[in-house]
Amino acid sequence: MTHPANNLYERWQTQIQQDLNARVAAHQHAVRQAQALHARSGKPAPLNLIGDGDSWFDYPLPDPLHATDVLEALRKTGQPAPMILKLAHYSDATTTLLGVTKRNRLIAQLQDPANGSIDALLFSGGGNDVVGDQFRFWLNDASAVGDDPAQGVDVDRLDHIFGVVESAYLDLIRIRDEFAPHAPIFVHAYDFAIPTGVSACHLAGPWLRPSLIDRGWPQLAPGSLIVKNILVRFHAMLQRLASDPAHDMVLVHTQGALAPDDWANELHPTGAGFAKIASCFRAALAKRFPQRI
Repeated sequence: MTHPANNLYERWQTQIQQDLNARVAAHQHAVRQAQALHARSGKPAPLNLIGDGDSWFDYPLPDPLHATDVLEALRKTGQPAPMILKLAHYSDATTTLLGVTKRNRLIAQLQDPANGSIDALLFSGGGNDVVGDQFRFWLNDASAVGDDPAQGVDVDRLDHIFGVVESAYLDLIRIRDEFAPHAPIFVHAYDFAIPTGVSACHLAGPWLRPSLIDRGWPQLAPGSLIVKNILVRFHAMLQRLASDPAHDMVLVHTQGALAPDDWANELHPTGAGFAKIASCFRAALAKRFPQRI
């Protein structure tokens, strides 16, 4: 007998695949149009990008005034607008980074000639491996460190999980090297989230404050410092990867881009905030691909 929860999961996975199929079809149509225009005019084609990762690249909650995530903001602002095949999908439960399903999905699209020559990969990932109920694992009890938030992070434990995240990024680099060796990878380290306890319209979260309270850090200021220290260490890990020329990875500097009122909840910017992050990506892409974005 099939459990109802299994049926619900299967229906949701089917819906995700249908959404992705529609995105692929739309992207391939845009590629054909761009190729035809290039053949007629000789003008450079717009950038052809693949975006994958977490909810910063596919955020489902609407904003009546702005694009709802980084990728939507990137392709709706400025000319020429890049073509972006969005493989990121909100609530995709396969894995947070590059488990088998997401890995094979990415490889399949890189191998499909109908997607055209991919100029770059954009990736957002790592945050989901740290936040949520497991966030308490990376924290020290306030009483054990004299209530000093500068010592609020259990560095040894955090380095272990960042080692897992780094392995996933290295696997992404290997995929690129094999299937799109000319395409640089653009990544980011989010921004300094504020552990306010605000969830996403009561549908998900909060992801930070409950663990901070559990560890004895109920005040916003020390909690914010602890979160910032974790994100600074995440940025340093990505910077180390990006500093190796063999990795052909660009770290887009997004930390410090958002003001406090640019946050919709503990983990996600408002539409205006996503637009600020997208502008950071646009500047990095323009530096690598002048005259094409």
